[in-house]
Amino acid sequence: MTEGVFSPKINRDRLIYITHPDPRCGKDLCDEFLVRGFQISLVPDLDAIVRLAQIRRPDLVIVPLCSGEDGDGDAAMAALMAIRALHLSIKMYVLAPANARAELISDVLKAGACYAFSPPYAATQIVHAVEQLLRNDLAVSGKDGFVTAVLTGFGTLTRREREVLQLIVEGRTNKEIGLQVGISYRTVEVHRRHLLGKTGARNTAELVRLAVEG
Repeated sequence: MTEGVFSPKINRDRLIYITHPDPRCGKDLCDEFLVRGFQISLVPDLDAIVRLAQIRRPDLVIVPLCSGEDGDGDAAMAALMAIRALHLSIKMYVLAPANARAELISDVLKAGACYAFSPPYAATQIVHAVEQLLRNDLAVSGKDGFVTAVLTGFGTLTRREREVLQLIVEGRTNKEIGLQVGISYRTVEVHRRHLLGKTGARNTAELVRLAVEG
């Protein structure tokens, strides 16, 4: 990807699952994501993606809207609902066939898919869209030597969670955060868990990395 804005090292903790009935399409996507530093698993079908997501939560899944005998997209819709039931932070892109009905695409987007791509699928375009989607979740700005967390896609964070996130970025311990904002360190731990859940970060180190490098 020659016009990529993001360094591959920023993507190294991002996990993506891909399935598509056309092996060449799946391989092209995997190759492009690997070049950009993502962790990728190419799986055989939608059921396998759902099973794998139960074992290890991905940041995003890319699936076909229709495949084989599933001309109505029922399997993709069922997979989307199952994956979102596991964790709302898991994002989903669908690859629609050329003859996909507009109503079907609308339904899957209303159900929570982030975007539906139409053929011909351009791997570089899809990877760029994924990078933008994941990086727009959380960004930071620097001023006068200080790193300030700026949340652009996390409207569900409470004011207290934003406060705690800022102090985490600054390297404060749970005890220090608790003393500064007037809560117990156990309450800080609860806020940390909520931040991980809402941002999709797997641990505090990834949360900070996303904030600093996003």
